[in-house]
Amino acid sequence: MAGDEAVDCPFCGWTSDSGEYGMLLHIETLHSEGESPFTAREDSAVEDSGTTENLDYVECPVDGCGDLIVLQELDYHLELHSQEEADSVQEKSAVKSVTEAAPCTSGPSRMHREAGRHRQSTDDSDKNDRQANAISAWRRLLKMPGSSSGHGILSFKRQQNEKHSSAGHSIRGKRLSKAHLGKYAYEERMPDWLVVLLKKGGQNTSQGVVSVIAQLLEQSTSTKYAYLCHPCIQHVSKLRREGGFCGYRNIQMMFSYIIHTKFKGHEYLRDALPSIFQIQEWIETAWDQGINAHGRAETGGIRGTRKYIGTPEAQAILRLLEIPCAAQAFKHPEPAKSEALLMEHVENYFQSGVEDPSQHIRKTKLPPLFLQHNGHSITIIGFEKERNGAKNLIVFDPSFRDSSPIVRLIGQTFVHPTPDVALKQYRRGTKYLKAYREFEMLRLVVKDDPKPEQ
Repeated sequence: MAGDEAVDCPFCGWTSDSGEYGMLLHIETLHSEGESPFTAREDSAVEDSGTTENLDYVECPVDGCGDLIVLQELDYHLELHSQEEADSVQEKSAVKSVTEAAPCTSGPSRMHREAGRHRQSTDDSDKNDRQANAISAWRRLLKMPGSSSGHGILSFKRQQNEKHSSAGHSIRGKRLSKAHLGKYAYEERMPDWLVVLLKKGGQNTSQGVVSVIAQLLEQSTSTKYAYLCHPCIQHVSKLRREGGFCGYRNIQMMFSYIIHTKFKGHEYLRDALPSIFQIQEWIETAWDQGINAHGRAETGGIRGTRKYIGTPEAQAILRLLEIPCAAQAFKHPEPAKSEALLMEHVENYFQSGVEDPSQHIRKTKLPPLFLQHNGHSITIIGFEKERNGAKNLIVFDPSFRDSSPIVRLIGQTFVHPTPDVALKQYRRGTKYLKAYREFEMLRLVVKDDPKPEQ
């Protein structure tokens, strides 16, 4: 029977010889977050379903990611991970035509180089096979009857209140749960190995990708027109195994603009992106000074932890450093309404910075936008309208690094054979946004901005 086939655990690699049920039991026993559903609890009171909404989340099974994903978004999230790996194979010919170098006259012999490439190819193939098997096993587990209460799918309860925006934080002053702070919501201190990783690795950054995206959009036959922010923005992506520090990485992206353009408050940054630990110190200091101080009660403090941060914390840092900013929420109970409001606002924002609206790709000097939705945040670097009427946000997502072929195109003029394939990682349209009813946005207030600081 298929159910009795060996299944590898996507977390620790342990192999279950008793099939999928044995794997589910293994995950619930050894990898469960909090109380295992297989364990009886004395305090298992039933919540009032009239005041809460179940949100099903799954932890991304890709090695080194660890993001908590809305269940209906999992396939799309995995597609983007696959794109990271596939780009390196599928786009090599395109990159090679642009970056062809002179024959190497020193270093290892051709035979050794070929052998090395073969070993690397074999290693990458084995790794991809293992990853594909883990993802396949994970998807089978998700389809098992009753598995929706197991590890990986976390039935989070989101408080419903007119004063509450689930895109960011809950009722002000109330301690938040894993739904808002992530799987380590009650962690007092991150593990030592992660401290070492963050201090040693810092962050993955790519500068110049905005200009690459501009050329890809110019060459895309599906693009009617598009807007892009200042080209200085660095794409900051997560380190492998670091977990859910997306909020911090998006703050760093905004800081990359502030540093490069000498925006107000840049002197506090000393021409360097602050570390996650420095960002945590600034958040705690802002709370000490009464800036969005409810955040401390909601999170229990974030210094030295892996708790998620969102728009209130990002805003607190900017206000602490006297960097002018404004926040705005988009919330509507009807499907697609919040998305439509968001798209309209983003397009209007970029239109305000365009010097030549007749251009196909309309470049601006505007800063990027910090966008938060339930469970994740991204940085908006542009807006695109397709010829079929569809609209896309152009984003830097800290969960996904730039592929090697994209990085190799930085600083070059090129012709790409499949621009839409290369743009997939950076486009976020209805397929992505439809899962959410609420969004929060944080922007820098530039000179002559008619809208007041909030």
